Amino acid sequence: MTFLCPKCGDVCSHVQSLVSSTRFVKCDKCSHFFVVLSENEGTKKPKDEKSKKRPPPPTPKKIYEFLDKYIVGQDNAKKVMAVAVYNHYKRLHNNSLHSSTAKPSTNNSSQNSAAQQQRLLLNVGIPVYTVPLENSNSNSNSNSNSTNENPDELKHGSDVINSDKYDLRLEKSNILMLGPTGSGKTLLAQTIAKCLDVPFAICDCTSLTQAGYVGEDVESVIAKLLQDANYNVERCQQGIVFLDEVDKIGSVPGVHQLRDVGGEGVQQALLKMLEGTIVNVPEKNAKKMRGETIQIDTTNILFVASGAYTGLDKIISRRKKEKYLGFGISPSNEPPSRRRAMQLEQNDQSDQKDSMIEEENLERDKYLQECEARDLIEFGMIPEFIGRLPIIVAFHSLNEDMLVRILTEPRNAYAPQYQALFQMDKVQLDFTDGALRAIAKRALQRKTGARGLRSILERILLDAMFDIPESDIVGVRVDEEAVKTNKNPEYIRSRSTNETDDNSSSTSPENKTEKDDEDQISIPTI
Repeated sequence: MTFLCPKCGDVCSHVQSLVSSTRFVKCDKCSHFFVVLSENEGTKKPKDEKSKKRPPPPTPKKIYEFLDKYIVGQDNAKKVMAVAVYNHYKRLHNNSLHSSTAKPSTNNSSQNSAAQQQRLLLNVGIPVYTVPLENSNSNSNSNSNSTNENPDELKHGSDVINSDKYDLRLEKSNILMLGPTGSGKTLLAQTIAKCLDVPFAICDCTSLTQAGYVGEDVESVIAKLLQDANYNVERCQQGIVFLDEVDKIGSVPGVHQLRDVGGEGVQQALLKMLEGTIVNVPEKNAKKMRGETIQIDTTNILFVASGAYTGLDKIISRRKKEKYLGFGISPSNEPPSRRRAMQLEQNDQSDQKDSMIEEENLERDKYLQECEARDLIEFGMIPEFIGRLPIIVAFHSLNEDMLVRILTEPRNAYAPQYQALFQMDKVQLDFTDGALRAIAKRALQRKTGARGLRSILERILLDAMFDIPESDIVGVRVDEEAVKTNKNPEYIRSRSTNETDDNSSSTSPENKTEKDDEDQISIPTI
């Protein structure tokens, strides 16, 4: 068996004796080294990779049940996201099957050519020779005969037109979520990231600018996804990207002279990425001056956008002509909630204010449910960007009952978090039902959603968290008065201190009489 040197082409002799001992062969003419491997060693790694199979995707009901443990309300949004994630898994499976069926012909030809050449190059720079088996010559002859019989296996244009068979590729449906602040949009994305087996990246659109300006470019969105995929290109091309605060990149209405660096230009840069294109992402350790990039196809990447879109309900109501016109003259189709709200503004009672806030929230939710693409275009989004987000999901605002449930029921609820903080100091924290209701009412008045709950709890428990360390306090009880009147919560102290207080109180009258006698004696007479 003879081998040719890959550098000079000279025949290398005494190969069999060297292969059995060192596997390194040296050319006598040019002193070039190469390694000799068997065919079995070259095929071990691909077999191991094929043996690994991805587990089946979770059903939409299981995803919905998992989301229900962390998020209160938003049933429609959770259903839409569960179905979108499940369809994303199926889409990847279907498209991977079509791509795998198209590859075997090219792989066989490459393997035959490799078997004929019997040479591969490693990253180290040392060429590798595969030792053929006894039947390799017969296989190569049969392969050569088969290739000679069918020299042209490529389809011409006419064959493609006349053929009835075609590969059905499933396209993605990107999602746009809109709703008031503090309704759970970002929390929904973070919770879905926990139960997924695909790479997931959350990007803030407020930091994106056009290419060439100070800030992050649009390609940084895919760079975060590639980093979450541990720089595996195949896994990165099957991930999910969550674009947060999309409403902040709306174009400036009516002003075309200004350079809208973070607005309409960013939307235009995101167009091809949402639809599917090849993005050049810098490598892990690449410097800025060098052009070392990785090409990533965004065709199978699912994009989920979210934004508060403050003021969008007014645009929808104006489109439906359900708003006050002229000098306070309202049309006949005006909802009664508006007229009632104007009457209640004159009163200062808290109950009437709460009912007015709830009616405003219900009216805004009703308008957001009827949102259309033209409303978003009037808000400042370009039509090409909205057209690539076919699914629009509206989040409803949270009422008092939902805020009370958010404080206690979810796995990552606020009340258990503060109870765990107090438990580190061996103190038990308790909330009464009236206190939870009062906290929820105050959060509704602030109009910040679930985010307002933490700020209220921080203000109520500030003095308690200051007094507890290195003290005799065993328990803290928060009631309704502590929330409404800014009163300090009730402290429960240990028994030893209570006993000492009782002893001191029992001896206090005797001490008082003795002190009074001493005072009377010490007073000088005039």
